[in-house]
Order: sequence, then structure tokens, then C-alpha cells
Amino acid sequence: MDRMDFMNFYEKWIEHDYNPWIIFDGQGKVLTLNQEAQYLLAEVKAAEIYRLALAYANHSYGFKTTMMDLEFGGYEFFGIMVGYEDSDTIAIKLYQKPPERIHEPKLRSLESHNLYSLIDLAISTSSIGRKHGFTTLLDPALPDLKIDPEKFIQLLAGIFECFSDEKSVEVALTLKTGETLKFEGKRHPILLLATEGVQNESCQKERLKHLANGINGFVTYKKERILFQMPIITG
Repeated sequence: MDRMDFMNFYEKWIEHDYNPWIIFDGQGKVLTLNQEAQYLLAEVKAAEIYRLALAYANHSYGFKTTMMDLEFGGYEFFGIMVGYEDSDTIAIKLYQKPPERIHEPKLRSLESHNLYSLIDLAISTSSIGRKHGFTTLLDPALPDLKIDPEKFIQLLAGIFECFSDEKSVEVALTLKTGETLKFEGKRHPILLLATEGVQNESCQKERLKHLANGINGFVTYKKERILFQMPIITG
């Protein structure tokens, strides 16, 4: 790998980092940031993150990591790293707390079901009375998987109720790249169902957590997005 290829790889690595990463100039203007930081700045003003960087920067040039609990909207962090080598730029990386994980999937005597049919049914039911409806972007390659269909539809209906009817609600289903769940000696890929729109105040988060856990998944919340993740268990 030559230097150019290495730099391209390095930039992609930072871009897809799970942790938000931002570089500011000396006046607090954002010079560059990664994808996760873009989502973060939808929930908190850049000026607040800049002040945080200044407050926890080294007194002299260099890099400093500080462990602390932070919350911004749907984000929770357990620490930050701040670094600078001159007065022109300062960078900050915020370390996200890991989401809930599934350690022992509940399989019982579950049968395999077609996920797309269940999503269509949940959307059709939840569309009644809505003016703007739903738009979908679904990865067509996912297999049938073992799931409790009733709980899954209840979960989706509950997630959809968290969004107002100000505009259409976007539903995206993808395979989560780079992560698997190991259970009973087998590794299972993970699906990611992202729902995006204008959230309202009627979201029953505890109920959604209970439903998600009952079908081997977990739910996380962002400003305009609700993410549901679960392992793809087919046999």
C-alpha cells in the first residue's frame, strides 16, 4: 500500500468510526468531521462541543483523554480525547457508550418468517389515518429469520407511533457491516432497521425496549432516528 492509498484508507477509517470526531479552527468553526459527528451536530450546537474541547484541552500542546459521562440528545459518552499542536486547529473525539447487547438470544420454538412481509404489514396498519405515510429502502437480500412475528409488528407499530405526521417517515433496512453476534459456536450477522422522521413526545421507550429484547434486539434513539438491531438467526 503506497502513501496515497494509506491516506485514503485512513480517511475512510475515520469517516466510518463509531465515535464522533471533529476538527475546529481557532475561532470554533468546523473544519472537518466524520459521519457520526454530523448526526451529533444535529442534536447539539457545534459551539458547545468547541467549548468542551477548550475546557478539557492540555494546558500545553498535545493530546489529552478525559473520562466522563456526557449526554447530548440521544447520545451518551463515557469520555473524550482533545488534541492540538498549534493555535490554528483543535480536534475532539467523543467515545460513545456501547449499546445494549444480546448475550443469549431467545429462540424458543420460533419459526422462520419473511421480514419484508412483516414490515409491509406493519406499515400498512400504521398508515391508516396518516397523511404523509412511509417511504422504504429495504435491502432485498436478507433471508427469512426466526422471529416472533406478533412482537415484531408490535415493535414496529410502537416505533412508528414515535413519529409525527408532519412528513413521511423513512424506513431503511440494511445488513450491519463489520459486526456479528456469536451464539452457541455460530456467528450471526446483524440487521439494522432505521426509522427517520419528526419525532413526537408520545414515544413509549420502556415498552419498545421490552418488545425489542423479547425478539433478541435493542433500540437506540437519535434526534430524528430510531435504530433497531437484532441478529439474523435462520436455523
